[in-house]
Amino acid sequence: MTNSPHRMSRLLCVALMIICVTKLNTEATTTVTSCSKEDLKYEYTTCDDNGGRWKVEVPIEPGKCSITSPKAPVRGKSCDFTCQPGQYLDMETEECKPCGAGTYSLGGGERYEEWEQLPSGFKVSTETFQSFFQTDDQNTNCNMSIWTPRGNYISCLPQGCTSALTYSVTLVRAGYVEFEYQFPSSSDTMFHFIVQNSQCQSYGSKGGSQFPDDTGEGKWGKVKVHLTSGSNVLIWKALSLVSESSSESNRRKPVLIRKVEIHGVAFTSECTKCKNGTFSSEGAVSCSTCERNTFSLKGQQSCTQCDSKSEYSEPGASVCLKRPACTKKDYYEVQDVCDSNKKTRKLYKWFEPQICRTDMTGAVKLPGPSEPEDCPPCNPGMHFVEGKGCQFCPDNMFSDGAKSCQPCPASTSPNINLEYRWWNQMPANMSANCLTFADTDCSTNASWVLAGDHIHTQFGRSRDAYLVLIFKIDGFRGQESENKDITIGTVEFQFETTCAGNCELLFLSDEFGSSGIVKSWTAGQKKQEYRHEIKSIQPLVLTWAFQGSGETEAEDVARIFSVKVTNTLSGGATDCQNCMRGVKDNQCIPCPAGHYVDPNTTNCHPCPNNEVIRSRLAWGEDSCVKCGPGLLAKEGTMCVSDCIYTDDANRKYDFTALKSPKFVKGANLFTGSGTGYYHGFNISLCAEEKTKAFCQSNMTESKMTGEKPVHSMVCRSAIVPTKEAHIVSTQPVSIGDYLTKILTNQSHDSELHKLYEQGGVPTEGMERHVHFFYKTDEKTQACVKGRETIISLQCDLTQEGDGEIEVPPKCPDGTCDGCMFHFLWHSDRACPQCQEEDIQIIVGECADELQTVHYSYPKYCKPKKGMKSQEQRKCRLKLAALPFILKVAIPSIVGIGVILFLCVIYCWMRNRKLEYKYMKLAEGSGPNYDGELPGVDSCGLEDGEDEQFDTVSFKETKKKGLFSKLRGKKYKSHDDNPFETSHTEKLPLT
Repeated sequence: MTNSPHRMSRLLCVALMIICVTKLNTEATTTVTSCSKEDLKYEYTTCDDNGGRWKVEVPIEPGKCSITSPKAPVRGKSCDFTCQPGQYLDMETEECKPCGAGTYSLGGGERYEEWEQLPSGFKVSTETFQSFFQTDDQNTNCNMSIWTPRGNYISCLPQGCTSALTYSVTLVRAGYVEFEYQFPSSSDTMFHFIVQNSQCQSYGSKGGSQFPDDTGEGKWGKVKVHLTSGSNVLIWKALSLVSESSSESNRRKPVLIRKVEIHGVAFTSECTKCKNGTFSSEGAVSCSTCERNTFSLKGQQSCTQCDSKSEYSEPGASVCLKRPACTKKDYYEVQDVCDSNKKTRKLYKWFEPQICRTDMTGAVKLPGPSEPEDCPPCNPGMHFVEGKGCQFCPDNMFSDGAKSCQPCPASTSPNINLEYRWWNQMPANMSANCLTFADTDCSTNASWVLAGDHIHTQFGRSRDAYLVLIFKIDGFRGQESENKDITIGTVEFQFETTCAGNCELLFLSDEFGSSGIVKSWTAGQKKQEYRHEIKSIQPLVLTWAFQGSGETEAEDVARIFSVKVTNTLSGGATDCQNCMRGVKDNQCIPCPAGHYVDPNTTNCHPCPNNEVIRSRLAWGEDSCVKCGPGLLAKEGTMCVSDCIYTDDANRKYDFTALKSPKFVKGANLFTGSGTGYYHGFNISLCAEEKTKAFCQSNMTESKMTGEKPVHSMVCRSAIVPTKEAHIVSTQPVSIGDYLTKILTNQSHDSELHKLYEQGGVPTEGMERHVHFFYKTDEKTQACVKGRETIISLQCDLTQEGDGEIEVPPKCPDGTCDGCMFHFLWHSDRACPQCQEEDIQIIVGECADELQTVHYSYPKYCKPKKGMKSQEQRKCRLKLAALPFILKVAIPSIVGIGVILFLCVIYCWMRNRKLEYKYMKLAEGSGPNYDGELPGVDSCGLEDGEDEQFDTVSFKETKKKGLFSKLRGKKYKSHDDNPFETSHTEKLPLT
């Protein structure tokens, strides 16, 4: 007989276990009492390599007693054994038995839905979220960012940190994990779920690492991920770049998890008690919630009824509450249906269910109906129908609400809108809800209440809720256009808020997929109007959500007076519009693309050159909008670029080679544990619709995540590298749907100059950069005007081909504020052709009657084909080639010489004239005197004396030519003397 090695090893293990237990009991007999049967329980040892284990007897409370006569270990159930749901394994008999009433079991599963404290096995850790551009002194306090149990759920609001909720579990067979979560839409918070094995390696299978989709305000989502057998580590991470001190941190909502369920684990040896407010019968898989006005404690098999007169409770309550005395907050006013005489009354109703008492001291009574009064008019586009109230006009009819419906004239079409000015009954496409971020339902005495000329909020006794008004629209008329800048319809509403504290009104729209915040208002707001443009024809859900300050006595109210949505598929018409091209399907046949309707002639006219139509219903030439600088009108509906740009200085740029999509990697963002991601940007500089940039999520199918692929000029997605060498892409978003303008020479633009300085981009030479401006109209909570992107192209002759795209040094994720993105693109394609005024000519010295002429081209342009860098030619004096100092000195010297020459001529002529006069005077008086001439004091004239001598007179003679004068010099006679002596009195000589 031979012994198996495995049998020998098992016997050896049993012997060692008996020796150890006996030794421990022997050492403890002096201080610990012996264990009774009630103090003992059975447990299984860890599974061995053969998938087996041993059943051993151990104390329920270690150290309380000792086992004096231990039983020998016996071979237990196999490691993959589990009981059916609703059962547990009795360790003494090793049989599966049903759970008792007030308890439940998943069989081979675990469920966590009580979060009064962190359940056993769960761990919480936080890390500062860092990037390479953060300095060491920028420390963030993560104490407020941890996962915190809140009773019915666990929550986390990350503020510049990463918080991880971790749970390790060993599965004996393949199973799955399923959890319920709430993740409100946020542009700066990420929610990441990861499944790793015992080596901390993420699953390569689908769902092993994913970013759950946002659920919206107050809604719960569910995620299910399949698991393999063996060790599994489940990690829920909440990440945010917004610090606690940021203004945006006060507007974000936490991530919540309320239930985690894991299947595939080993058996359970005991059933789980039902939590407070729930109950179960024998063999239950889950516990049921107690109904309203009942309660239960933990582990109950039924719920206890509250005293109906003095107590009440909400569903799932663990205790009954005393009914308070009724106040004005417990009832509301409604308008009764108009009767056949078009009379109505104001009625008052209790909020249901009624929790207050009217038989207590100080309690108010429900007011009775008011006296009959005239019915208010119907809303525009509606008419009164007896017994039904106000109804929309039939097709091809219109009404202002005060009169009956009238048919539209021939060749006209009803202008259908949805407009509400009177709030006597809740519109069929509107509904009011109350939402909280807790697991409990909102109290039903909080809602939007009709009040005749407006609709307003009434919190009743609920102070921590969002009162939500939902408006569903079937869609809009028209056709979807490639141009996302065309306005399909508009939403206009008039409102006001009255707040005692920090209340908030949100306006949301799901126009771009998930519900996002379009605009928000905090504190009290005066009566005002707000207008929002619709860019899509798809069905739309608009939401108004109001949250009060939370103070018990605060009278926080939001009022909406009117709501109007234009160009809808359904609704009523207030007028009929002329159809110049006829009617089809009860709608006007629109003008061709790029045409508007002349209000005077109702004819279609094309827009002026390079102008487009931005709205579907274009009346008048004012509907035409001029394309931005550098853009061309395409089909009269969109402004595009053909990748050729000419600036004001007639410099021509050709970007055709750059129009295909380009990828740009943003900053590396990572946690202390090494988990990181970065933003990837896809850029189409001037691409057509078919070659636009494309961003998508490859986490899971779009039906699972709700993330739609994005086609735009510039888009962004979050890229998560994994250790398995594959890349995970998620959260695609457009940051530039369309091109708005192309500009250069913008060095004096203060906003652009500020953008350069803020991002650390050098401003030197920016006047020669070419800027492409992009915009997307999708609004977020942080970017209420949408996002914008500027791509600045800089001439760089060393960057051939596609060149290099850089992000701002100080904002390496492409943006400094999350709304304005900036990229700097270096490429030789951004260099225009050099013009004559750009070329610097350098002339060399003459050598052998030849000189070399060098042509120097600046760095901001490239020479045309055939241009030479140098050439030789014959020497010649060329003023343009002279140095600057000579160009200035030569004209100066010549000018001074001319002036001196003129001065010499002037002086010579003046002196000659005086000498000539004196000689003639002496000659004329010489022959008539005997003796000496009288002395003279001066040979010139005194100042003030007449130049004419009284003794000399001039004959009138014709001016003689040059030859006549010369001949007169040679043949001089007395007759030719131009002077004659006057006969005057002679003066004596003495």
